[in-house]
Amino acid sequence: MAVQLLVYGFGSESDFSGKLVGALERLESGGALRIADALFVQSDAETRELAAVDLGGRRVDAMVATLLEFRLDPGKRRRTTERALAGDATRALAEALEPGTALVAVLVEHVWAEALEDAVARTGGAPLHGDFVDVSDLTELTDELVSAARGLASTNP
Repeated sequence: MAVQLLVYGFGSESDFSGKLVGALERLESGGALRIADALFVQSDAETRELAAVDLGGRRVDAMVATLLEFRLDPGKRRRTTERALAGDATRALAEALEPGTALVAVLVEHVWAEALEDAVARTGGAPLHGDFVDVSDLTELTDELVSAARGLASTNP
């Protein structure tokens, strides 16, 4: 299973008005990606009060409902934060945040990769390279492609 960790940081000027909830919902809509887990932790700039929600692998509709309640209902936010901060890992992360900052961590399963890897294997192929890259054109990756080609040559005498 191909899993990717995405972590985003936010400063005190960030506006959490539902854009992230919508993005998480759209992320899964095509079926190529699945949110395996998500965590939001925030430290208030003035009070240092913590807010946290650990989505722990819920279905996307349950995630969206939880996040909307968290954002809109102070009582739900307090109870959800208490549950999230009961875990040592979330508590340590929350305590590491500077006042006024927030962090979102999303664990994404690349469901499409399983289907592609299965098709490659059934065709007689094998993976040679699979890193995430920040380019828009394969010519920018010539060195990596040449290295992969050389690796293929060494595995096929």
